[in-house]
Amino acid sequence: MDVSEPIVRIDNLTKRYGAFDAVAGLDLKVPRGELFALLGPNGAGKTTTIRMLMGILQPTSGCALIDGLDCFKDRVEVKRRVGYLPDEPIFYDYLRGGEILRFVGEMHGLKRDEIDRRATPLLQRLELADATDEYAANYSKGMKKKLALICAMLHDPLVLILDEPTNGLDPYATRTLHELVREKVAEGKTIFFSTHLLDQAEKLCHRVGIVFKGKLAAAGTLSELRARVSRNSTLEEIFFSVTSTEAPAALAPAPLPATFPAPRVEAAPSESAVQVVPLDLAGPPAGEGAVVLVPVAVTKPVEELPCLMNDEPAIKRPPRDDAR
Repeated sequence: MDVSEPIVRIDNLTKRYGAFDAVAGLDLKVPRGELFALLGPNGAGKTTTIRMLMGILQPTSGCALIDGLDCFKDRVEVKRRVGYLPDEPIFYDYLRGGEILRFVGEMHGLKRDEIDRRATPLLQRLELADATDEYAANYSKGMKKKLALICAMLHDPLVLILDEPTNGLDPYATRTLHELVREKVAEGKTIFFSTHLLDQAEKLCHRVGIVFKGKLAAAGTLSELRARVSRNSTLEEIFFSVTSTEAPAALAPAPLPATFPAPRVEAAPSESAVQVVPLDLAGPPAGEGAVVLVPVAVTKPVEELPCLMNDEPAIKRPPRDDAR
């Protein structure tokens, strides 16, 4: 394969559901060794695009290529070259973390000692080494995200496709993830990820693409994108500029009076009802430091809300006789 060719190429990519275009004629090129972020508001088509890159969805028209391979027709071969981190990883509940890593590694043709050699430093850096004997059902969201990231990196892919990679991670894990992706780019790997965190994209990425309503609204380096707004624009300002729509301005709220009169509270007719007399705006102003109450009327006692705590017992582990 010609290394001068972009490793990710999207040509007129479209995904239609009935009359709705989730992705509409998207064109995008990502060269090798680049850290590229795909940005956009909710519903812009980011995850749909990523799922077509992974061969999970078949395009309605157009094509997506990774390393010259069609992402849907050649999806098995594409997965040998790509590591994928979904926004919401799902694992078999009653496999332990270490068993999941071995399963994924063996699916990529790795031997057990090679899997352990590659996984151990990643587990240590992401502070997951002590949880490999725990069942995935007992993992928190952040722990599942860490485990999925290690699974994505285990076979040393050419391209990492990460959908909202820091969603659910604490600041320490987020910093480690940033270090890992920078290291991979330094090795010549390509990172393609989506995010809503504009400040992270601004600090991390070589280039960004902004999608809006399924179409590419802008793409380029920060300097190139600033040419569309102003020389000192932040990525946030550029984002809002290219994704804004013409909409009527919201009505401004009525100005509040400088001071509020004190409310008069009458005695409740019974223990089951409370009556608050509306404020008399023409009355004398409240004294300095007075507490302002919003007038409300409760005509019946407030029912006790049901408990929202999850009192279900923790998932019990099934008996296991096999060696870990």
